[in-house]
Amino acid sequence: MPFTALGLAPSLAHAAASQSLIAPTPVQTQAIPAIVQGQDLRACAPTGSGKTAAYVLPLLQAWMLSDAAQRQGPRSTQALILVPTRELAAQVAELIYHLGEALGNRPKVAVLTGGVSINPQLMALRGGVDMVIATPGRLLDVVAHSQLKFHTLQTLVMDEADRLLDLGFAEELEQV
Repeated sequence: MPFTALGLAPSLAHAAASQSLIAPTPVQTQAIPAIVQGQDLRACAPTGSGKTAAYVLPLLQAWMLSDAAQRQGPRSTQALILVPTRELAAQVAELIYHLGEALGNRPKVAVLTGGVSINPQLMALRGGVDMVIATPGRLLDVVAHSQLKFHTLQTLVMDEADRLLDLGFAEELEQV
């Protein structure tokens, strides 16, 4: 089954193929149509099953269909992706970057994680961003220090939500 049969635009299916995502995995086959239709979703699947692409592809489609993809001025945050680790944040950002590159138009993404200086992350938020990928603690730090607003937020993803809770982020998640 091709990605287009799941409701993804042909250009996005082509971008997926450029990243060696040729045929959808079982989790993608179940998740992508639900996300494209705006449904809430909870998915559990093993590592390496394609969960990240299962939500990134529909997020990119929503971004492509919005005015944000054509706008040159300040951007408003459409998606917030909470992750438990810097490594996962980098992996998600890399997938978005490469898929956007294959589309010929990338969303502006801010990666907000602890363990590094907050200043470059605050600078990356200037002019707004389309998507934020963050660990909960750093997200709260950035919100306290900047003009990052979520009044235009359309999608919240909690990637590896079980690990977020296992790693002690329950209080931060409640604040978010």
